[in-house]
Amino acid sequence: MKILVKGNNWLGDAVMSLPALRALREMKPRAHISVLTHRSIESLYRTVPPIDETIPYPREDRGAARGWVDVVSDLRRRRFDAAIIFPRSFSSALTIFSARVPRRIGYRGDGRSALLTDPIDREERLLRAHRIHYYHHLLEALGSPPPPSAPRIEILPDADTWAAERLPAGRPLIGLNPGATYGSAKQWFPERFIEVGRRTARRLGARLVVIGGRSEAELAQRVAAGIGSNSISLAGKTDLPQLAAVLHRCDLLVTNDTGPMHVADAVGTPTVAIFGPTDWVTTPPFGRRHLIVRKEIECSPCLKRTCPLGHHHCMKWISPDDVTEAIERIMERRRP
Repeated sequence: MKILVKGNNWLGDAVMSLPALRALREMKPRAHISVLTHRSIESLYRTVPPIDETIPYPREDRGAARGWVDVVSDLRRRRFDAAIIFPRSFSSALTIFSARVPRRIGYRGDGRSALLTDPIDREERLLRAHRIHYYHHLLEALGSPPPPSAPRIEILPDADTWAAERLPAGRPLIGLNPGATYGSAKQWFPERFIEVGRRTARRLGARLVVIGGRSEAELAQRVAAGIGSNSISLAGKTDLPQLAAVLHRCDLLVTNDTGPMHVADAVGTPTVAIFGPTDWVTTPPFGRRHLIVRKEIECSPCLKRTCPLGHHHCMKWISPDDVTEAIERIMERRRP
């Protein structure tokens, strides 16, 4: 059996779908499983043993329309038997429909139900459960899946060597993630990250590593410089396996609600996760190693990219004291 999985385009969502991929492999141990994934996160799936191959898109040497035709033609040639579509977009369902995959499983809605052979209802219990359960539920169309496990990313040896050569050893290592790809409303104040970094270096004798994507490199460098000699920035310098290796070597990550938060979760690193406009029920780190820092205000979670009431309206109530206390609580737990 040849199964195609249409992966998510956002890093955090992709990580939260990994337990479903592992469960799919348990259900179909002899199937050939391919993941259709955005080129920017293709390397994530190199850390996931259940996957047989990735099919990246778009091709950088093609325009959008021509690139889409090429992807559809490629999928047709591969002659998949079934597809599981994790994203809920119309375009993802249209791509799989156009590829003539005989069985197409995904959530109904957004005008795409007619493109699916197995349109699944988005029940209220799924919408209020952790997103891991949301993706896992789609597997029931193929049988009885095992219960979902925690996300897990394997550390690749070459990536671990790369991280070891760049990170300080011998002291507690704290990661800081001051950026957020989805929108500015998710970002806690850079100056407060700096203050937390300084306190952590002073009180715990820790070194700080600031991480983030290429577009966040300037922000990360500003935070690292503000903390001082106890901090370095690797933002924009890592691919996804290298990012996973860096986070695996950290004792703790302090982060906004964004993709690297879920990567840290998947490599076993505890997080202090700062939540403002996003949903702390459906998209937090999975498991009990983590602490969420948020303030209960009337308009949160609004799920907006930018705040209509003024920048960081829900974030401004979260103080460096709140985050520092959470860091010290987790570090106290980790003492032998």
